[in-house]
Amino acid sequence: MKCNCAECATHACYTKGANCTKVDLETVRNAYNEEELQIMRAAAYVEGTFYSNITRLQETAEFAKAMKYKKLGMAFCIGLNKEAHYIAKYFNKQGFEFFSVCCKNCSFPKKELGLKQVKPELEHEAMCNPKFQAKFLEENGVELYISCGLCVGHDTLFNKSCPGPVTTLVVKDRLLAHNPLGAIYSRYWKRKLGIMDDGEV
Repeated sequence: MKCNCAECATHACYTKGANCTKVDLETVRNAYNEEELQIMRAAAYVEGTFYSNITRLQETAEFAKAMKYKKLGMAFCIGLNKEAHYIAKYFNKQGFEFFSVCCKNCSFPKKELGLKQVKPELEHEAMCNPKFQAKFLEENGVELYISCGLCVGHDTLFNKSCPGPVTTLVVKDRLLAHNPLGAIYSRYWKRKLGIMDDGEV
């Protein structure tokens, strides 16, 4: 498969059941193990039941309930510590045992690993520690790992290090109020990024 779906003019796979991949149903069915099929069923339940009626925060709780998860764990950026407080409050109120680890856990200086500092003049600028966010959550028996505003790159290490399913609740974008698609919805940003369509003003 060419993997150029973003440029497809029809998306007939969605509208007319067209299969341009040459992969048969049995192959797809066999690609998912029982746990993955359970996740697919829970995701379809949340989408089919609550589509466009609840927030992603609520969707995450409903998905976790459908999966019968009891312990949820969140890795969050320290810059979203206030938001993390309310997110934790919500999941606790929903009856989950909730764990959270900020990105600056262990508080080792960036200098020790040769990492660039945001403020070079600081004697101690703590490094982010995504692998240990995953490790500490795992130690608490977390069943669903939640990524909340981790830096680009740090999120990849967190996801890679988690031994269980990961969902993203918040994607950090300080410039656009944590809404990365703002760059696509804004004509100003589309022009600045050089991605305006022909004839678009």
